[in-house]
Amino acid sequence: MLNRAEPVEPAEVVNAVHVENPTAIDSLKIELSAGNARVYEVRAHIRSSVVVGVAMIGIGALASAPMAPPPEPHAPPTVSREVRLTAAPALGSIPLAFIRNQFQYCSLICPHAVEGAGTVPLAAAQAPATFLGTLTSTGSPLKAFGAAAASVTGPANAAVTPLINNDVFLVVPKAFHALDVAVVEAVNVGAAALTPEEFLQAIQTGRTNILNALNQPVGTPTTPTGATNIVQVVAVEAINVTTAVAFQAGELLLSGAVQIADASAQELAKTGNPASALAAGAAEARQVAATASAPVVSAVNTAVTNIRNSLHDPFPAVAETTVRTDEPKRAEPPTTKTVSESRSGKKDSDRGMVTSQTSAALADVEHPAKHERKVHDPVSSKDGRPANRTHSNAG
Repeated sequence: MLNRAEPVEPAEVVNAVHVENPTAIDSLKIELSAGNARVYEVRAHIRSSVVVGVAMIGIGALASAPMAPPPEPHAPPTVSREVRLTAAPALGSIPLAFIRNQFQYCSLICPHAVEGAGTVPLAAAQAPATFLGTLTSTGSPLKAFGAAAASVTGPANAAVTPLINNDVFLVVPKAFHALDVAVVEAVNVGAAALTPEEFLQAIQTGRTNILNALNQPVGTPTTPTGATNIVQVVAVEAINVTTAVAFQAGELLLSGAVQIADASAQELAKTGNPASALAAGAAEARQVAATASAPVVSAVNTAVTNIRNSLHDPFPAVAETTVRTDEPKRAEPPTTKTVSESRSGKKDSDRGMVTSQTSAALADVEHPAKHERKVHDPVSSKDGRPANRTHSNAG
């Protein structure tokens, strides 16, 4: 029955233990079957060397079999941040920007200065002729005097007022804003002098910020100075108040003097009344005082506010932005507090719940044939430990 092409069931080893040497197989009693035919108790005498050879072939087959790759370890999530790198300013870019700004400032001021330098002396030279001509036409010495004076104050006012306004409201804010930024960056570089790894970065950042300030458009600054601590805030506000008093208010008063004189001369040439001329001058003086004091009041108010705010936190610490990805998230504590609480911060009820869930999970693994349905009862003990009841449904 064994010579057919039908599959033969695996042989069953019935007795293969050698009496004298249990590790050596002397004979096998096998039972072969094919279909309905069976051959019982067929003995096969083999040598131990054959068994060893067969065992070695089996071990070699297992060793050569492809093995599944080991599971990859769970790597922490990668935190990516957008880092914007700015190139350091080229050498000499700051002096070049400073020189370029001087030409820009001159383009706003110099034309009016040249205008005044040409018109005012010429009008002053013609003042006697203007006086005689007006006296002859009006017959009033006061009107003639007013006309002669107005012939000089008029050109002076036309040249000085735009010159001062451009300097006060366009040039000075940009120039002294760049000075503020330079002072702030100097403090930053000085603070980083003791840390070599931050010193070069502070210098590069300072040069970049100063160059950006120099490249700002004229007029009111559009970027902050970067002052953060009390030293920087006080230094910046001191510069701003000094600038407002000495430059802006001072220049506005200078141009205001020309405006007051021109207003009085124009009124005297028109009316010939000294009282009206004085009244016109006084009205112009009030306007000049309001215009000149506005930058000072604004600078002082801003300084007081900024210094007061900085005193709440004179030296603010840099916030730590590094995200630790290797630390697991801490579970939020439950809202219901229990009487018993361990030093580690975990409550006994939490431990009991974890223990019961772990035990239930082990039970599921050990007895996969059973399907369990867990019913969690409300808290029944004082320490908040839930009681789990398990209903087993036999399959």
